Amino acid sequence: MPYVELVLIGIGSCVVFDLWQRLFQVFTSIPPTNWSLVGRWFIGVISKGRVFAEQLGEAPKAKYETAAGWLVHYAVAIFYAAVFALLIHLEYLRASYLDGFIFGVATVAVPWLFFMPAMGNGVFANKTPNPLLACALALMMHSIFGLSLGIGFSIRGV
Repeated sequence: MPYVELVLIGIGSCVVFDLWQRLFQVFTSIPPTNWSLVGRWFIGVISKGRVFAEQLGEAPKAKYETAAGWLVHYAVAIFYAAVFALLIHLEYLRASYLDGFIFGVATVAVPWLFFMPAMGNGVFANKTPNPLLACALALMMHSIFGLSLGIGFSIRGV
């Protein structure tokens, strides 16, 4: 598969993710992910070498944190698309909406066990006011993202 197509599927699936969060906000008033905080975390990793942050929301704003956060968000989406393509190539998964959904569900382990703790929210968001909601939202979003990947790769005919 040409890299351009892989990148476009990753970006397209990330766009679906972002649009869904905004639509979901209309119906629930739950705001979308704050990518500025992700950027603040990433800039902290690059500049200070610290992967795990404490009280990231209270940390001073970093220059370009919003742009950095969005860049990280889309770079991770492209990385996930590459992993999904590799798993298809190795014949562990098929280019289908069902396997995409399964992949998305499996990838939620990353925010639950790495990104949430790294951003100061604890494993399974246990340091947030509503850990169950935070984890459920991550599961929903990763499921939709994975489903989008599966659809993208199935349209491509991989």
